[in-house]
Amino acid sequence: MRTAVKVGVGAGLIVLAGAGGWYGAGRPSPERIAAALPFLGRETRKEPAEPPLEVRVITVRKVTVPIAVTYTGTIIAQQDATLQARVTGNVTERPFEPGGHVKKGQVLFRIDPRPFDVALQTAKSQQAQAQAQLTFAQAEVDRTETLADKGYATEQRFQQLQANRTSAVAQVQGAEAAIARQNLNLDYAVVNAPFDGRASLSIINPGDLVIENQTQLVSVVQLDPIDIQMALSSEDSEAVRAAMRDGGVTVSVLGEDGKPVREARIYQLDNRFDPRTARRLVRALMPNHDERFLPGQFVRASIRTGTKERLLVPTAALDSQLAQQIVYAVDAGGTVQQKPVTTGDTYGENTAILDGLADGDQVVVDHLQEMRQNLKVVARPAGEIAPDEKLGPGDAPATGEPG
Repeated sequence: MRTAVKVGVGAGLIVLAGAGGWYGAGRPSPERIAAALPFLGRETRKEPAEPPLEVRVITVRKVTVPIAVTYTGTIIAQQDATLQARVTGNVTERPFEPGGHVKKGQVLFRIDPRPFDVALQTAKSQQAQAQAQLTFAQAEVDRTETLADKGYATEQRFQQLQANRTSAVAQVQGAEAAIARQNLNLDYAVVNAPFDGRASLSIINPGDLVIENQTQLVSVVQLDPIDIQMALSSEDSEAVRAAMRDGGVTVSVLGEDGKPVREARIYQLDNRFDPRTARRLVRALMPNHDERFLPGQFVRASIRTGTKERLLVPTAALDSQLAQQIVYAVDAGGTVQQKPVTTGDTYGENTAILDGLADGDQVVVDHLQEMRQNLKVVARPAGEIAPDEKLGPGDAPATGEPG
């Protein structure tokens, strides 16, 4: 209790001393008191303002871009032949390399011709016999005709001899047909390549028995040039037809990286749509000297039917908020304006803007994570997409319908 009294008395004395000092100093104002104190009389030092952020901007321009759609196509050989045995017999020779190149007329297989040689000789003997019978029948008719005119032979006898002559003529013709058939079998015993191309692998070896019209010997395909077949929608088919009427339609075959690796030109359109798929088949002719593309292979192909003008911005300049695509444009005063845009197809590293920007706008291409509405920046030109820039087939839209 005594301690509390002592503390209270001490505090009171301190307050009275302070009040006496304030009164003795002429009752100064709080500002004068603060100025007299060494730790309060100094002014606070202001930090220098940060300079505006420097950003790179690109000027938006209208650019001529290709009108193109991308489809999945199938490689089709212009000539594709499956060779079957046309006679029955044993293979005696296979003078080609399976899987290798062959030339038109090159011998691929030889089938034992001896049975057909024997049959040919038999047919020739039958033909000689029939010819002899025809000669005799003709002589009989000639003699009897003279006798019949004089009344020494009956009309019935003359008609019988004429019938014998007709039968002999038919036997001669049958024998000649048998000879032609055996000559044809001898031709069939040698299997030749129907055109230049590449042969398939074959499991038929010398000594194997092959059966007429049953045994498949080998297939040959033409690889250069080669076709790409695609199934187009009705809208794209009409665009292709109109473009072919005004000129040619270029098709770019795309590699795994989406870049064009080969060009082709559409030259054939089917005469109907498939009612099950509502698609129309078209074919494009493509050089294939290196045989990179083979029949049955699937490829991605971009069909270019014309050109159009589009506002393009670098795809890297696009940002998004929720489900809305936006860009950051810088006005003449250096202020950032956030603009929602409607995007279209992509062309290489650029994206078409369908709505939200105007020709000549400047769009920020870096520091996007630091951008916000009304931010002051210093714009540094990073170039522009020139109006006369020509986009190649590889810059066709990345979107499209499957074939």
